[in-house]
This record gives sequence, structure tokens and C-alpha cells, in this order.
Amino acid sequence: MSKKKTFIKIAIPIIIIVLGVFIMRTMISSRQAPAREVRDDPGILVEVLRAERQDIRVTVRGTGTVEASQEVSIIPQVSGKVASISPSLVVGGFFKKDETLFEIEDIDYRLAREQAESARARAEYDLATIESQARIARTEWEQLNRNDSTPPNPLVLYEPQLRSARAALSSASAQLEQAGINLERTKIKAPFNGRIKSENIDPGQFIQPGSIVAVLSGSDTAEIAVPLPIDELRWISVPGYGERQNGAEASVHMDIGDESYEWKGHVVRSSGEIDTSTRMMKIILEVNDPYGLKQNKKSGYAALASGAFVDVHIKGKEINDVFVIPRSAFRDNATVWIMDNEHMLKINKVDVIKIERETVIIGKGLEDGDTVIMTNISGAAEGMKLRMKK
Repeated sequence: MSKKKTFIKIAIPIIIIVLGVFIMRTMISSRQAPAREVRDDPGILVEVLRAERQDIRVTVRGTGTVEASQEVSIIPQVSGKVASISPSLVVGGFFKKDETLFEIEDIDYRLAREQAESARARAEYDLATIESQARIARTEWEQLNRNDSTPPNPLVLYEPQLRSARAALSSASAQLEQAGINLERTKIKAPFNGRIKSENIDPGQFIQPGSIVAVLSGSDTAEIAVPLPIDELRWISVPGYGERQNGAEASVHMDIGDESYEWKGHVVRSSGEIDTSTRMMKIILEVNDPYGLKQNKKSGYAALASGAFVDVHIKGKEINDVFVIPRSAFRDNATVWIMDNEHMLKINKVDVIKIERETVIIGKGLEDGDTVIMTNISGAAEGMKLRMKK
């Protein structure tokens, strides 16, 4: 190959490369730099509320189990065969005060009363006879011993016989009264309005004194024992020993399926002791007519039955000039986040009066009109820019 052709093959690529580099550098140097854009930080979007002073009544919440205020075991005081039973004497049956629940065969007790009546009549006759004899004896002794100052022998005047006859009459009267009481005890009556919790009796059954045949629960009132922390007790009124007035009002709530039921009640006393394991004290609430019997409720009415687990709201004292915020706006270390006038985050230390289930009551640390931040911000810091959600 000639030198000329060899030079052309080498020179042309070099010329093309140099020319390309020249053109590229010319284009780069002639390009204009893009204008720098400065963005404005709008801040983190938050939901807020306005703090306002207000007067509020504290509500103390708790839970408890319903129990009957009265419960007794029916124990016969006399023995015998069961003669009749009331239709109400079945588990769950309701009865009224002084209603006869069952009767024991009374023939033996009626005969015993008749015998006691006869014995009393004999004792009255004996006493009358001896009294007559004593009067005659005293008259005769006075006629025979007018000038004698010696006291008469008590036996002559029938004084021991009189004491014995009077004692016999008292004994006969007591036996008659006891026979009458035993006869009355053959009819077992309800001591109060209530219902049958359990029973173990059938017609014709022979029962002995001291055996439990039924357990009765009162239906006029129900009680609910509500365990509360000690610091919650300062908000509610609890009657002291010997006080007759009712304590704080309360409402009892129970949900059954899709239905919600409510009963009114009041605090009647406290247990008076602190549970060593929970450090709580029980407050006792009383609810009248838990079964709706006095109100003639229709069938299907939910009863506040013994054993039911219920929610209780107790009306507490009224607090003036405080702030109430949602629990979601209350932060760690008793602080609240505030948005200041420049839309910056400010962390305020607050004085907490009471923390409730959904709200927090604050005494100091806020001012009227403060913008309280409800939104939870990750990595929140003082001075962080914010913007209000509209």
C-alpha cells in the first residue's frame, strides 16, 4: 500500500475526533445554566382545636357486678310433712312480702295448742281455788288470834301454794303462747318482695328444722360494688357512717345485643377497706326496682339481674375554670402541643387535674384561644413549622 493511502486512513479519523471534541466544547460553553427555584416550606398539616375555659362536672367511670341487696335462706323452725306449695316457689319465680310460700301439715300443732289451752284453764282454776282458800284461812286466823302479835305461819295462809299456782299459770300461759307460735310457723311466709334463687322442696316431703329448703333474693333494690382507685374517691360524695342521705347520683349501663339499657342509682356506702392486691376501694351503688316490677314493664324488658356485669357512670363534683381536651391531644410528660401565631409548634407543660377515659381536664398551662394540636407528629420539636387543616 502506498504512503498516501496509509496517511489518509490514519489522518481522517483523527480529524473527525478532534472536530467532534471542538463542537461539543463549543455547545457546552454556549449553554445557559437553569434558573435556581427556591421552594417555600408550607409546614406540616395538622388538625387543631381552640382551647376554652369552662365549668365541668366530673364523671367517675367504673364497672361492677350486680347483686341483690337482700338474700336469705329459708330454714323451717318446725318439722312436718309439706302440705302445700305456692306456684311462685320455683327458681326464678317472683313473690310479694308476707306471701305464703309453703305450708307444713299443722294437725299436730293445732292439737298441741288445744292441750296448752286446757292446761292453762286448769292452772287458772287451781289458782282461783287456792286464792279462795287463802282468803278463808286469813279470815279464820285473824278471828282466832286477835290478841296474838305472833306472825302467822305462811303455810297457814297458803302463801307458798299461791306462789306455786301463779308460777304454774305463767308456765301454762307460756306453753300456750309457744304452741300458738309453732302453729303459725307451719306457714312459711316471704320476709320481703323478691324472687326464688333456688329451692329444694316438694309436696309431701318431710322437712326437719335447720334444713335449707329455699334461697330468696330481694327484688326491690339491687347493689353494685364498683372498685375505684383511691384518688377517684375525692370526686364523689359517699355517705358516712350513720348518714341517711343518698350519695352521688349514678347511671348504670348494660348492652344486650344492639340494645342499650340504663338504670338510675346512687351511692349508698363504701366497703371501708382497700384491696391489698389492686389498691382499690369498692363503692356500693343501689338501684331501685331492678326488675321493673313496680313500673309494670312489658315482657321483653331487660332486667338488671344479679350477676350482670355493667358499666357505671357516677356524677362527681363540679370544677370551674378548666380546659377539657381530648386524650389524643395530651402528650408525654404532661405536655400539650400548641400552634403559635407564627404557625410554629410550641410545647407547653400543663397542670393535669384529672385524666378520664376520653378527655383530660387541665387547670394551668393553657390560655383561652390557644390552638391545641390534635394530630400526632413523628419527631415533633419546638419551632417546627405547621399549617392548619381547614
